[in-house]
Amino acid sequence: MSRERFDLLTLQEAMDILGVSRATIDRWRKEKQLPYIKIGKEVWVNKQKLHDWVQLHALKEPEEKGPRETADRRTVTVGYQSGAALLWSTLIMKQLGLFEQELERISPATEYEVRWTNASNGMELVEELISGRAQIVSVGDYPISASRELGLLLPRFRPLMLAFDGKTRSGGGISLVVPPGSRVRKPEELAEVSISTVGHSSASYRLKEYMGVFGFDSAPITHRSMGDCLSGLVEGSTGAAVLWEPYLSWAQLLGAGAPIVSAGIGEDYLTGLMTDGNWAEGNEDIVIAYLKAHLRAHAFIRRQPERAAVLVHQASGFPVSVISLVLPQIRWDASFYSRDLQTLNRVSGRRERELQGGTAVGTGVAFQKRYLQEAAEALKLPILPDAPLPGEWSQEQIY
Repeated sequence: MSRERFDLLTLQEAMDILGVSRATIDRWRKEKQLPYIKIGKEVWVNKQKLHDWVQLHALKEPEEKGPRETADRRTVTVGYQSGAALLWSTLIMKQLGLFEQELERISPATEYEVRWTNASNGMELVEELISGRAQIVSVGDYPISASRELGLLLPRFRPLMLAFDGKTRSGGGISLVVPPGSRVRKPEELAEVSISTVGHSSASYRLKEYMGVFGFDSAPITHRSMGDCLSGLVEGSTGAAVLWEPYLSWAQLLGAGAPIVSAGIGEDYLTGLMTDGNWAEGNEDIVIAYLKAHLRAHAFIRRQPERAAVLVHQASGFPVSVISLVLPQIRWDASFYSRDLQTLNRVSGRRERELQGGTAVGTGVAFQKRYLQEAAEALKLPILPDAPLPGEWSQEQIY
């Protein structure tokens, strides 16, 4: 009998509906009698009973909290992108409950609630950050640079970069792809081909740069979701698409397309963690706890890639074969290098400025390195200097 007949949800589906991590839903099962059914090793949740349970607790919450109204309770919303491979460390954190573990360590007496919000692109998460609906977000290098401009326009918004996430060399994580059988053989022939990509993203930024270099500025551009870009290649409804990982590797495994240039598009592809400096100043303990979880997630991916691939599959739905192919191609390194700052400066279109007092990078996006330093020290990792690490990326990945 199928589970649909009994209207059953997997535990992961219930987590997605409630927007919580595995650690939180396990705690609710134990402490708040969240209804579930266990058959063998599998845990299921009846959809109607879950709805009733949510309604019951929503109604009872003021009454239940009566004796504890003065107790310390803090909520943190984390924005992530399950469809961007260079940001999959957040999925590892969510699946393993690493952030919740670190929050409990800093203050066992405090009740923390972590909310997770998934977005299709980084600019959506920057909007969440500006509005205060999210406190920490994981985004690509274009949204990082764009947040600086928004910070100049919005005086109450102080974009603060906390650390880097996944990195790929020489544009390896993003590439312009054409479908099999395409008549396009070189970039100049793209002038009359329809090209699709995600608007206002790291992919669209690189497409614009690429068009300028090879002189096909007249090519028609369509802004679509990354999933739709891949579907367009599969169905043959688009002449080319700029894909980021894992869609880039997935397209090649499906035989739906191949990069028109093997080296990808432009400079290194970088991603990182952003917050609002105003919020960070009042919540430094939470920021450091998050960065500790972030560094632990990086170490987990590097040391246990096979298990990490399974966890990412459970959280995102991408095939394990695709995830296993992509994970080793990404440099999981939270630290700042001079090379990274140069790339961000190029993305922002502004000339490089020297780091001043460890509080600002050349793009004008503030970076308080003390948070990452304290997180690394707490995990007994090598001490991070105040200045960016010199030159190119080191051979050994520590952070």
